[in-house]
Amino acid sequence: MNNSNTPILQWEEGAGWLVLSGGVDSLSDIRALALNRMIPDGEIVYIGVDEDSAEEVIEDMGELGATTGFLVNVLAEDDESITEQISKASLIVIPAETDPRELQSILKGAALKSIKQAYKLGAVVLVEGDCASIFGHLYVVDGTGYDGFGWLRGALIVPGVTSVSDSDAAMDVLSANAASIAIGIGVGSALVLGPSGGVETWGLGEVTVVLGRG
Repeated sequence: MNNSNTPILQWEEGAGWLVLSGGVDSLSDIRALALNRMIPDGEIVYIGVDEDSAEEVIEDMGELGATTGFLVNVLAEDDESITEQISKASLIVIPAETDPRELQSILKGAALKSIKQAYKLGAVVLVEGDCASIFGHLYVVDGTGYDGFGWLRGALIVPGVTSVSDSDAAMDVLSANAASIAIGIGVGSALVLGPSGGVETWGLGEVTVVLGRG
């Protein structure tokens, strides 16, 4: 049973903001809001492995008023370079260009440590689409569960759904007590978690929660 004094949502502590986007929508202002939330005149870093996809995101962010950012290809660069580029960023963007399992694999190590360091110092970490799922306790791909990074404790994050109770995978996970909470985040919506227990929804606001039995 949940203690009434225990917050339903518990996440990685830091001075920054974790923005979990259910996916990009042309009518959504999530990226613009992330820009407004970041430390003024700070550096913007895009994490990925596909230069063409990154260029599209960088161009879109530029149209929203972003200063010129740069791609950190975590497959091509060494740990020292990755750490130097990411750890001092004010906005870190992880677009939905990669399978969540592949992304989790390539972020482990220097990249994840640097993201966490920047976040603790006040960076905004914007994770989009299916890639947002890996920041939960676990995530599901094609019916198989995988351990996530655990930034959102005990949670299964399900991007791209407007009602998490309609997700068979989420209900199966909760029934098996593999997670204590399932969170659905619709396309064009974002769950935003910040310092001092700050919780917000951005965009279309389609964020739904179902608690487990534990």
